Amino acid sequence: MEDLNASAVRELPVEEAGVSLADFAYGRILDRMLSGELKPGQVLQERRLAEVLGISRTPVREALGRLEAEQLVSRRQGRMLVVAELSVESYVSLLDMRRILEVEVSGRATGRITPETLLKVEAAIIALRDAAEVSTSEHWDVDDLVHNTIAEAAGNPMIVAAIRDLRRRTHLFNTARISHRRKPGAEEHLALIRAVAGDDPERSRDLMGAHLDHVRDAIIDYILGRRT
Repeated sequence: MEDLNASAVRELPVEEAGVSLADFAYGRILDRMLSGELKPGQVLQERRLAEVLGISRTPVREALGRLEAEQLVSRRQGRMLVVAELSVESYVSLLDMRRILEVEVSGRATGRITPETLLKVEAAIIALRDAAEVSTSEHWDVDDLVHNTIAEAAGNPMIVAAIRDLRRRTHLFNTARISHRRKPGAEEHLALIRAVAGDDPERSRDLMGAHLDHVRDAIIDYILGRRT
C-alpha cells in the first residue's frame, strides 16, 4: 500500500480529536477502503499499517479486529487479512436492511427538515449532478449528506448509528462501477429531500424505497454482467 505522508497523519491529532488510537486507526483504514485506495482482496499488513499511521501495532490490531467483525475485512487461508469483497447475496441483504430502516425513517423525518437545511442539501446535490467529473469521495460526501440528514431529522440516535453502519458497508461497492447512476440518483435525491421537507410522509417513504431499489438493481445488473 502507498504511504501516507507525515502531514496527512497530523491532520487529525488523536489527542485533540478525543478519540482512541484504535478509533483513529479504524477511521483511517476505513477511509482508504471507501476511497478505493485499499481494494477488495488487498492484503492488510498490521505492521505496515502501523508504520503508515505512525502508531503502534496494538491499536491497528484492534481496528482490524473491528473491521473483521463488521465483515469489511476477511481472512484468506485462515490467516492473512484482506479487504473483503461482498457477494451479491451479502450486498442485497445489506441494502434490504437499509431499505427497511430508511423507508420508515423518511416518513418520520418528514416535516422536520428546515428550509436552510433543504437549501444546503439541494445545492450539494445539484453541484454533484452538474459537475463534469466527480471522484468517489465527492459522490459519497453528497450521498452521506442526503441520507444522514434524513436519518438525523427522524430523531432516533440508535437508528442513525445503525444506518451509518449499514451505509459504510455498502460504500465498499465502488461507485465508478455504476457511474451511469450519478445523474438519475441526483434527481432521486432532489425529489426525496424535497419530499422530506414537505408534509406527506407516505410520499417520502415511497421515494426512498424506489431510490434504494434503483441502486440495488443497478448493482445487481453490473455484477451479473448486464451492464458494463
